[in-house]
Amino acid sequence: MIKMNFKKVLILDGYNDEPGGLGVPPYIDIYPRYIAGAIWSVDKDIKIRYLTIDQLRNSNLKNNLNYDLVIFSAGVVVPGKYIGGKPITGEELLFYAKIMNNSFKVLVGPSARWGMGQEGGKEAISPLLFRKAGFDVLITGDPEIYFHELFKYGESYANPYKIRENYNEVDKFSIIGSKIIKQHPNYGKNLIVEIETYRGCARWITGGCSFCVEPLRGKPITRSKEGIVNEINALCNNGARNFRLGRQADILVYGSNKIGEEEWPIPNYDELEKLFYGIRYNCPNLNVLHIDNVNPGTISRYPNESKEALIKIIKYHTPGDVAAFGIESLDPKVIKNNNLKVSFDEAIKAIEIVNSIGSIRGYNGMPELLPGINFILGLPGESKETYRYNKEFLEEIIKRKLLVRRVNIRKLLAIEGTRVKRMNYGIKDKNEGLSKSFLHYVRKKFDPYMLSLIAPKGTILKDLWVEDCQDGYCYARQVGSYPLIILIKGKYPRLNYISEVKVLGVHSSRSLLGEPVSFLDI
Repeated sequence: MIKMNFKKVLILDGYNDEPGGLGVPPYIDIYPRYIAGAIWSVDKDIKIRYLTIDQLRNSNLKNNLNYDLVIFSAGVVVPGKYIGGKPITGEELLFYAKIMNNSFKVLVGPSARWGMGQEGGKEAISPLLFRKAGFDVLITGDPEIYFHELFKYGESYANPYKIRENYNEVDKFSIIGSKIIKQHPNYGKNLIVEIETYRGCARWITGGCSFCVEPLRGKPITRSKEGIVNEINALCNNGARNFRLGRQADILVYGSNKIGEEEWPIPNYDELEKLFYGIRYNCPNLNVLHIDNVNPGTISRYPNESKEALIKIIKYHTPGDVAAFGIESLDPKVIKNNNLKVSFDEAIKAIEIVNSIGSIRGYNGMPELLPGINFILGLPGESKETYRYNKEFLEEIIKRKLLVRRVNIRKLLAIEGTRVKRMNYGIKDKNEGLSKSFLHYVRKKFDPYMLSLIAPKGTILKDLWVEDCQDGYCYARQVGSYPLIILIKGKYPRLNYISEVKVLGVHSSRSLLGEPVSFLDI
């Protein structure tokens, strides 16, 4: 069997944003780490260079891309607005595939499996287009398996469709590949590492939400506590200090012995405590430990067990944490049509439970743990009543004096393979005005009011990093899940550390005005 001679390898990170996984800076997701580890597990002397798409855009490197193997990692499934980086576009992928004639080109991530989504409300670019553009291989299975087989056995043996059945190899590759983070431009500053705890969605049994790709991964498989903790220990030894357990559909059901067997597994808070304790013990000098996705349906169905699980998380995490709730819609018809998670009353109940233990202010100036709300517009069954339900839901939150860290609103992006792709979706013309009115209410009224409660005037926020500057102002944020944007007058170097900022007031729906109390250039 002939093995290809790949001595110079480039991992080009075009960033990914998925329901379970974020790789837009300051985040680094699993793909480059697992892939690097898989290659180095075969030959530790292979030279692997890691570059972000922003580094490539902002340099003359595109004229000097002489690599034997170029691995493109990309794919936005849940489009958002980003400060830390701009995900690669479909046009850029096609361009680089065309100009790298002398390299063996492989595409991994959501773009290879489901296509490239750039903006909600528009069709995703089909993977078939990338295949025709000049990519030698599109990996629709697990990339680390393919690259391990490629380097160990050769191209004819490497299977781009192969899916992992457990985490045995991942646990090994993730440790070996952990040092790749040192090549990230945010390393040593505000870099935050996305950690995988399990794959898939417990609700795969009923198909999950109509629009989501997570149920398409099949029966969930769970990673061992030891595997997670050992990876974090390796990352910590390589300089990582910020972590988010974000690669799962619902952190509350990690460790549940019913996951994969029941649609609504009961939380196992003892297992969660062991996991979080292990992380703390193996990286005692970490700066940030946050979570991401929490299913509000789990909380509403198991309020006592969920509350205990959240208490355990708060015991070991760091403040400013966010439990992202995929509520999507409060319209009963939309909920039924799309197999969503919670009713109006159940969603309120879940928010109340998180507030009851997470709204206390932590040492960095932020509440310990608050819910975040996701809405999707254009789901099948949507009508003018949908917008009334959604607005009344937010008004009820205000009425009950509850806190919500942020509200994400996006237009549906219909991904190939999801059920919604075969349904009558999209914002209808008669509802366009209602959608704009709802967005206006959220951004001009709900958001500013909520920000004034979360970080009132005079609040001291600690440990911020400057991420962008323009028109005489800079944007600074703490590290973590959905951190607040603080607008600071003046010009500071990018990735400048500011130890303390005093909040002066609300600037917009997404940002506060602030002034530095003290800062260091580190």
